[in-house]
Amino acid sequence: MRIAVGLLALVSVLGLVSAVVHARGGRWLKAAEAVLPVLGVDLLLFGGVEEKSTAFLWAGALLVAAGFAVEGLSFWRARAAEQKAAD
Repeated sequence: MRIAVGLLALVSVLGLVSAVVHARGGRWLKAAEAVLPVLGVDLLLFGGVEEKSTAFLWAGALLVAAGFAVEGLSFWRARAAEQKAAD
């Protein structure tokens, strides 16, 4: 169990550091892509699964879904910019 918590903490720290780097560069959408799923998984696992709290489970699931939605939006915008540049 300690190894799993340590790995989850490492992934959380790396995700938050990545978000800070993106935010400092002015890339707020990329920062949201990095931080939302990480926070969502933390809430989902620690609050929802470990503590058996339904509120944390749903909040974590919503944060993960929001993170994937932001990632999809970013992909869609990048693809549109590539198509515009190719024309």
